[in-house]
Amino acid sequence: MTTDPSPANPSDAHAVADALAAAGAPQGAADAHGVLCALLCVDPTLDAEAWLDALGAQRPAAEAIVALHVATRSQLLGEDYALVPWLPADTTPLAQRVTALAEWSQGFLGGLGLGGVASGSLADEAAEFVDDLAALAQAAHDGDDEASEQDYAELVEHLRVGTYLVRDALRPARGGGRPA
Repeated sequence: MTTDPSPANPSDAHAVADALAAAGAPQGAADAHGVLCALLCVDPTLDAEAWLDALGAQRPAAEAIVALHVATRSQLLGEDYALVPWLPADTTPLAQRVTALAEWSQGFLGGLGLGGVASGSLADEAAEFVDDLAALAQAAHDGDDEASEQDYAELVEHLRVGTYLVRDALRPARGGGRPA
């Protein structure tokens, strides 16, 4: 599985990171994308400016940020399960990818908190995923062998699928229910 971080092309990763920094967002791209995914699960109408506000950014959304928001919203809200967590490309050293995976997990947890969702209010599978994220947020790199690469790929897939579990748990129209 390729984990290309870009909704359009690899140069977008740098543009998004630069735009987030210029907007005053204290998070990196992976963390900010985790927040975005969680907030879109809670409120599918969330716009890019509201996302930046949630990040604590001070400036209007740059084109790269809006493009990431639009692509992520389309992926997450579509029925084709096309979401790609915003993580470094597979050519990036594994240690950096694991760090970004932990940051994405932290961002998703933070985004759920900002959206007022507690893991205990979610359906069983979605709540288990949120609990898994707490462990993934502490993930550390422990090797560069083929097994480590496979483990990483499985974790990325878990992020992707788990995000849809949370989305569905928060959507009455999809068979889930909005937490009380």
